Amino acid sequence: MNAATKFVLRSLPAGLFLCLGVCASGCFFPNTQRWPPPMGGDFEKLPPGDAVTRPEGSEEVTVLRHADPVRVRPVGALSGQPLAFYDKRMRLNAGSSVIVSPGGRAEVLWPSGASIVLFGQAVTWIGSPGRGDPMFDFQEVDRARISLNEGDRVRLMGGAELTGSSGPYVIERSKDRKLSVVNQSKGEVQVSFREELFTLGPGQKVVLPLLSESGAPIRPDPSAKIAAAPQGFAVRLTGAVEPRTQAAGLGFTSSGESHLEGLGQRVDLKAGESSSFSGFDREETTPAGGGKSP
Repeated sequence: MNAATKFVLRSLPAGLFLCLGVCASGCFFPNTQRWPPPMGGDFEKLPPGDAVTRPEGSEEVTVLRHADPVRVRPVGALSGQPLAFYDKRMRLNAGSSVIVSPGGRAEVLWPSGASIVLFGQAVTWIGSPGRGDPMFDFQEVDRARISLNEGDRVRLMGGAELTGSSGPYVIERSKDRKLSVVNQSKGEVQVSFREELFTLGPGQKVVLPLLSESGAPIRPDPSAKIAAAPQGFAVRLTGAVEPRTQAAGLGFTSSGESHLEGLGQRVDLKAGESSSFSGFDREETTPAGGGKSP
């Protein structure tokens, strides 16, 4: 101990030495966080958990692990559990989740004979058709092979819905935020994307964009009128509005509250407001020999 340290210790009051001695033998503070104070919050405003949004259903499926890693999350569980090589089969109820990491492969089997095989990364949920939900819900997917029965419905990544009666139907996500659906069966399959309904024959394919908003099917208003454009598209309209044909499509002028739906857009008009819908322009191609194509 040097001279400077001895001088400091001698200049300290006796009460401080007593406090240091007590703390050395064992200190107890009723509140260790003096500043800043504990963080508060309104926990009632938190979003509902999976137990609310994914309630348990009576439907039961069988999950098989074909390649590791595969995890399952039963209804109400806080975390998933892996399927090991010695215990690679498990039964799950509707409301459970199946998670596949990159390199893994899992298969979900229904008692009706329907099956879905997941390749690569995937986060999926088992639905309850008895409650009106799709039988399966893709939250994330790299690639999957789907085989269905009559009346089966699957929600694809992004919100679109697939309905078919056979299979296989292959879905695959690309790096540019698109989801392709290929019909590899001998029958037809239907894909509902917003206000469009695509019917794919054998060998046909549709590519769906993964929008920032949901691509779930938009159920049309049965009371809406339909205005057809010469370019081949249609617009649904309700309220005090009348269509008129334009060179590029359709124009609308409202005399009261009205609502328009078409080409993936929804427009609300008030009295005196107007809007127009136009299709895509076709570019003219020029042959190699020069001149415009006929």
